[in-house]
Amino acid sequence: MGLVLRVKGNYVRALVDAQVEWLALPGRWRLTSSGSNPVAVGDIVGLENAGDSFKIVDAKARRNNFTRRTAGPKPAPQIIAANLDLVVVVAAALAPATPFGLIDRLLVTAALGNAPAALLINKIDLVFKHQLEMWFDNYRCAASEILFASALSGEGLERLYNLIAGKIVLFAGASGVGKSTLANALDPNLHLRTAEISSATGKGRHTTSAVELHPLRGGGWLADTPGLRGCAPWDLNRENLQQAFPEIARLRQFCGFRNCLHRYEINCAVQAAAGSPDLPGERYRSYLKLLAEIT
Repeated sequence: MGLVLRVKGNYVRALVDAQVEWLALPGRWRLTSSGSNPVAVGDIVGLENAGDSFKIVDAKARRNNFTRRTAGPKPAPQIIAANLDLVVVVAAALAPATPFGLIDRLLVTAALGNAPAALLINKIDLVFKHQLEMWFDNYRCAASEILFASALSGEGLERLYNLIAGKIVLFAGASGVGKSTLANALDPNLHLRTAEISSATGKGRHTTSAVELHPLRGGGWLADTPGLRGCAPWDLNRENLQQAFPEIARLRQFCGFRNCLHRYEINCAVQAAAGSPDLPGERYRSYLKLLAEIT
C-alpha cells in the first residue's frame, strides 16, 4: 500500500514502506478533460512490484473527502484531499479578517465530504480579547472545536498541536490567514514558504502552490492548501445543505412543513430562530446564499 502525498500531472509522490517514491499513474487514470485526477492527496493506493519500483494497481475506497466545485461552464469536482482525520478551517481575526461566508462554505464542504472539522481563529494578537467573542458566539454550534491562536506569539499552539498530533490533517482557508506560518510554528522543520500581506490590496498572497502532505514531528501528516478566495461545495442539494448546518438540522424538526426550505414558508422554526444564539444571523444568511445557488 502507498499513501499519496502529492499529485503532479500523471505522477504521484507516495509513502511506500517508510520510503517516498514517485509513481506513474496507470494509463486509464491519466488526466481527464476536466483536468481532474482520479487520485488525490491522502488516497491509499494498492501496489505491485515492478522491478526496482512499484506499479499502482488500484485505489482503496475513501472514508471521506474535501471536494469543491470547479468554476466554468462545466463544473467538475476538485478533490483537495481524502481520508482526513480532521479539516482545520483557518481564519484570521484581522489582517485580513476572514469573511464569515467563506468560513461557512469551507465548513459545509467538509460536512458534505463527511470530514470532521474544527475552526481556528489565527492572529488573535491583533485584536482585543472581547472581539473574539463574536467568533465563538457565531460558531459555537457549528464546529466541533473552536481554537484561538497566534502564530506570532505562540498562544494557543499547544492546544492546536495536541488536537492534530498523530492525525492526517488539512489546513483550509484564504490566502494570508497564516496557514503556512502556523504550520512552521508547530513544526519548524517544515520550512513552508510564507509571504507578507499585500499593502496595496490588504489581502494575502499565494505561497503554497499545491496540496501536499508533510510529516509532523511526533507523528501525523499536515496538508497546507493554496489559499482559497472562494469555495463552492461540490454536489450540494437542498437536503444535504440543511444537514451541513448543525443549527438548522436541529431546528428543522419543529417546522410546520416537512419540506420547509426555511426561506419564505410559514410556521418555520428556523426563520423564527434566525438572529438568536441558536442560529446567529450571519450563519442564517450564509445558508440562504448557498440555497439560492441551488434553487
